[in-house]
Amino acid sequence: MPAQHILLVEDDPDLLSLLTEVLEDAGYRVTAASRRDQARRALRKSDVDLLVADSVLRGGNGDDVAKSASRRGLPIIMMSGEPDRIARLTGGPMPFLQKPFRATALVRLVRQLLP
Repeated sequence: MPAQHILLVEDDPDLLSLLTEVLEDAGYRVTAASRRDQARRALRKSDVDLLVADSVLRGGNGDDVAKSASRRGLPIIMMSGEPDRIARLTGGPMPFLQKPFRATALVRLVRQLLP
């Protein structure tokens, strides 16, 4: 069975690299995107099983990417330094990680959503 595919959206290049490595080491296939347009393209063109996205991106936010993923029925994990922002912008509860967080917390949450 092929590895489950995660779309990771984060505009901080160091964090994007680190989280990609963490998720790949945990056995997942990762498509990394640093911009909204890259993320939207990846959602349209690939077989994504889960979206992990920063809610605040340079030049915009990750919320519209999350809405697109939600319409496809994908599980979503949002990351933010402002947890109140997640509920305000998504209109409801959604799994989120408050920055800074431990890599193990991300992997644990991914495993809950992708059993």
